[in-house]
Amino acid sequence: MGLSSFRSARARDAYVARYDESLSASSVPITESDVPTSFGRTHVLTAGDRSKPPLVALHGSSSSATAWVPNLPVLTATHCVTMVDAIDEVGKSVASRPTTKSADLVRWLDDVLCACEIQRSAFIGASRGAWIATHYASAHPERVERLALLSPVGIACGTSPRFLIHGLTTIGVWPTERRVWSMLESLVTPATRSALRQPPWRMLNDQFVAGALYFKTSMSNPQPRPWPLHSDCDLRPIASARIPVLVVIGEQETANDGPKSAARLRRQLPQARIEFVADAGHGLAQDRPEVVDKLLGEFLS
Repeated sequence: MGLSSFRSARARDAYVARYDESLSASSVPITESDVPTSFGRTHVLTAGDRSKPPLVALHGSSSSATAWVPNLPVLTATHCVTMVDAIDEVGKSVASRPTTKSADLVRWLDDVLCACEIQRSAFIGASRGAWIATHYASAHPERVERLALLSPVGIACGTSPRFLIHGLTTIGVWPTERRVWSMLESLVTPATRSALRQPPWRMLNDQFVAGALYFKTSMSNPQPRPWPLHSDCDLRPIASARIPVLVVIGEQETANDGPKSAARLRRQLPQARIEFVADAGHGLAQDRPEVVDKLLGEFLS
């Protein structure tokens, strides 16, 4: 199975049930499929008119492709959306060997695009997914039509040690339902916390909690999965190719220093549109969904 797996067959079944509940909440029809890659079988969700231009969506850490379900009405208005379960995260993908560096994730994602017959695409990524998408755009700028980054980490700034330690101890070391819910609440502003237990977020957050409880990460592995600890993305190929870039950061971001990240991005990617969202933290799509959808709709049109 590689470096990580579910704690048991029963645990996987329980998680998959939550995953399927999240899918059932979609107002846009979704097709599920699996594609082969050099790192294992990757689960893919597809939504929207296949005659429209492609958009590849990459979720954040400890999440899955279902995280994009609330955004689908906006995303599918202009694109056929391919949502991918990261090969080294909780989800329906099944790893056959580990990813140990960002180049592995670039190769894996390129395998996915080839299997899906996507030659060139728009990309959207959240948190760690934004980091993966940026590495891909740097390695293959000719295949990236535009790039939207929500709450990015590891691109212009490293990840906050406090943020990392909180997530590591909650999910990787000692996950309990109460602790995982507390972590989810820490990602949003106080005004949003009660909404996390209401539709449309309740099903997704129940799935997140199930993943934290049931998915086994190999903490003892000497080569853990690649993580955006530092700012390690080469943005020069993206700048040279003049790829349109949208960066959306919550004014109360906790994963890194948002203003510092924005300042560096402005210097390195002068073509980028950088937007700060008031009353939003790292989970800005939950804090201010209407603002995020408006920005994405404008950028993708």
